[in-house]
Amino acid sequence: MTNRMGGPVMRASIYVRISMDLTGEELGVARQEEECRKLCKQLGFEVGRIFTDNDLSATKKTVVRPDFEAMLASKPEVIVCWHTDRLIRVTRDLERVIDIGVNVHAVMAGHLDLSTPAGRAVARTVTAWATYEGEQKAERQKLANLQAARAGKPYTAGIRPFGYADDHVTILPDEAEAIREGAAMILTGESLSAVARRWTEAGRLSPRGIAAGGKAWTLRGVKQVLTSPRYVGQATYRGEVMGKGAWPAILDADVHYGAVAILNNPERFSGGKRTGRTPQTLLTGIGLCGVCGETGSGRGYRGVPVYGCADTHTRTPRSIADKRATTATLARMVWPDFLPSVLGSGQSASASDTAHLHAEAQALRERLDGLAMAYAEGAINLSQMTAGSEALRNKLERIESQIVNVAGIPPFDPVAGIAGLIEGWADTPLPTRRAWVDFCVEVTFLPAKGKHARLMTPDDHVKIEWRDLAANED
Repeated sequence: MTNRMGGPVMRASIYVRISMDLTGEELGVARQEEECRKLCKQLGFEVGRIFTDNDLSATKKTVVRPDFEAMLASKPEVIVCWHTDRLIRVTRDLERVIDIGVNVHAVMAGHLDLSTPAGRAVARTVTAWATYEGEQKAERQKLANLQAARAGKPYTAGIRPFGYADDHVTILPDEAEAIREGAAMILTGESLSAVARRWTEAGRLSPRGIAAGGKAWTLRGVKQVLTSPRYVGQATYRGEVMGKGAWPAILDADVHYGAVAILNNPERFSGGKRTGRTPQTLLTGIGLCGVCGETGSGRGYRGVPVYGCADTHTRTPRSIADKRATTATLARMVWPDFLPSVLGSGQSASASDTAHLHAEAQALRERLDGLAMAYAEGAINLSQMTAGSEALRNKLERIESQIVNVAGIPPFDPVAGIAGLIEGWADTPLPTRRAWVDFCVEVTFLPAKGKHARLMTPDDHVKIEWRDLAANED
């Protein structure tokens, strides 16, 4: 086959690209391809392979253009593109095209003759100016984005954020409720995967997930939502909080920063304690080590759940300690002097759930520590730590103020009374059971007795003593 000039027909590789495809319909690259085919016909080229990089930047070093790489590897006879900046935006890519010794024809920019020194010099000059303009445009855009963030305006260039409508301001009630539920799950010790499953199973998919055909939530996606300052109404620029945004908040500040402290705490990823979780065992922080006097916590030893202090002086089987502490607590409640002593204190236990307040206060203290650790490790920046610490401290002050003013005995249903508490003990929330155990008994974990540890009786593992109710009242 020959062209109009009687020479052999060149087989052209068409390359099309756009940096951002907001609709995902690839209309931009389709229009480019149509124009490139027309140019091929005018020049007498046979259309060969079509290489398409849709929704990909040509200036970022971290972005790989798969079809650009494939085109270079295919050793094309000639390249046709809509504009040279669709093919090459930076000098490093131009040099790679020069190295394969191929000429470039562009619909909007003419012919780049890379076979001669003069042509290569022109190409390098054009590309240098394209790189300059790209960098200038980026700087202008950064400045505009910074000014918008300082003014509290939403960044609307990308896809809408989960929880807000297309204007990035109007709250979508169903999605907002999912965000609140997810944050509450994290604060109660549940995992990101549990939140991701909950949102996916409920059909509350992310906008990107919907655009991708119903893609499920990823752990990274859930974390980005629950740790973004946007959801407490904060405008940010490159991760730094700039001030109040012009959109309503979905999460309360203490809830949001509590989740941030938990999800960004380095210990979460290193096998350490899960900061922010309330105690998950009956006697953690209540039972004392019989050697050093420090409080014990739940852990495992050779596959057996045990209680022990930080220095592991004791390894008291959890099942034995929990059973004995529960039995002693219930026995104390049915003793004849118990009810008159409690009711005679003149305090109303139903005024507030003190166990819940103490647990919440402890969780807030741990989240404050978690924020500090996350900042030290670089997981969050100074503005996030400052804003988060202020929100959590304000909440902690309110909780501690409540604790000072409530009854000095743990909660119980004033209608069902102590008898109802005893009867429904197994179904009573753990914080309430912990509060009553701590109110009624003193628990001491005892060390194992050498090689005869397997022969130890329950009394050898743990020591239980009733507390003096008069001392509690004081």
